[in-house]
Amino acid sequence: MKPNNIKRNITVLAVTTVIGTAAIVACNKKLDVTDQNNPTVQSYFKTATELQNGVNGIYSILRAGNLVGREWFFTHDMRGAETAAGGSQLEAPRAELLKQASPSASNTVITSVWSGCYQMINRANLVIAKAPDVTDDVASRDISVGEAEFLRAWAYFELVTMWGDVPMYTEPIATPSDYKGKSAAADIYSLIISDLTDAAAKLPDAQSQPGRATKGAAYAMLGKVQMQKGDYAAAKEALLKIYGKYSLVPFLHNFDGDVKLGGNQIATGNEYNAESVFEVAFVDKGDNNFNWGYTGEGPTANASTMRSQEYGIVWGNVVPSDAVLDEFEPNDPRYKYTFFESGDMIETMAGTQTGTQLTESGMNVAQSTRNGVKKKRVYRKYSILDWTADGFHPDGLNQRIIRYADVLLMLAECEAEAGTPANAAKYINEVRARPGVNMPPVTVATKNQAIAAVMHERTVELCGEEVNNIDILRWRAKGYYPSIRPDPKPGQVEFFPIPASETAANPLVK
Repeated sequence: MKPNNIKRNITVLAVTTVIGTAAIVACNKKLDVTDQNNPTVQSYFKTATELQNGVNGIYSILRAGNLVGREWFFTHDMRGAETAAGGSQLEAPRAELLKQASPSASNTVITSVWSGCYQMINRANLVIAKAPDVTDDVASRDISVGEAEFLRAWAYFELVTMWGDVPMYTEPIATPSDYKGKSAAADIYSLIISDLTDAAAKLPDAQSQPGRATKGAAYAMLGKVQMQKGDYAAAKEALLKIYGKYSLVPFLHNFDGDVKLGGNQIATGNEYNAESVFEVAFVDKGDNNFNWGYTGEGPTANASTMRSQEYGIVWGNVVPSDAVLDEFEPNDPRYKYTFFESGDMIETMAGTQTGTQLTESGMNVAQSTRNGVKKKRVYRKYSILDWTADGFHPDGLNQRIIRYADVLLMLAECEAEAGTPANAAKYINEVRARPGVNMPPVTVATKNQAIAAVMHERTVELCGEEVNNIDILRWRAKGYYPSIRPDPKPGQVEFFPIPASETAANPLVK
């Protein structure tokens, strides 16, 4: 779906022979000489290039199966209010996350995400710790540090928003017993904010290799974090630093990628587009190419995602909730851009008709209800439906982590919280007027009206993009349920339990 060099740009390279590799001595008379073909943590990371290889190893974990490649989107979407089980085929650990009650500490999905985040953190800590010894290219070294700080901050934000108080590591693990007890969530937030502030100072506006963190990504993430923390003034300050530096593109261009099917190029230039602030790269190399090892290691490792497979017609594990379907205004074109339903023609995300109609019998999903009408529906976002006859096909659509529409709606929420509803409406209406949407502008006169408008717009614009559960936690903490809207997940526990695998191994988190 994209050239192999793009994949190689953000996958682990030489670092896979470094992290966790014991010292291997050369087979010669000087037995204390390290084999240069098998470097160790101590012998590696001497140059800016080697340090960047270490950063590539962090990206590798980010897009692997433990995180964005598969389990990460389940932890978010199942906990939010925008998805439902596609049927009995939804596996038990994922179905468990749909419930309001706390999932089991042995739940394999939350265990995977916990492990993936700490793998990212340990690799980031190694890069940050080794950076002072690199002097051959200081400018490149500092960018690598900025990327490591950004990625560490992202991982800790995932942990603190899903688990609350968690162990905080800022140095690489040296021995199997280097355990940490839980740090207060406030301390985790302080580290995240410090990391993102420094990353924003170190990172460039643009990177020569697409898919790497930039100054804009750091500021957008900083705004998101400050808003979740409750500091809307600081969030607004960070977000305004990138206001106007990105632009909105036609809605579907955020989800159709650079698609090549059946030898025909049907969509190009949509990944890394003008709206993308930060995205995770994936590559389609054909059927059966998902990395079930879950670590994403190696420059030739499979680097696809399971998102389309899980949410699509063949497996049909996840479908849109009735609530999210009812949220759309009758004339909002984003409804058809976001969902496919029985009766629709199968088409590529680029809009090319293939002449096949979706039918109730041909969709392996449970029905959902919109405005009293029962039909079978699936998410169209991040979906490739041209291969519905295939039983298994991981895909290479890049995953947007932050896009500019999210930034605008975060600014709208900041203005609503500041008591300037007209300014909030201005940002909302920028999103509603985006190319191909052109919805009529909203008018709000009070803070509560502005908050309600933000809630609506974030749902119809960003549904199924792994932001809703974080929004719910923030709005619930602000007391907006049920004063402004009904609680979409009443009685839901606030945090996941720490995985049993962690409590069994780490005596400090009992």
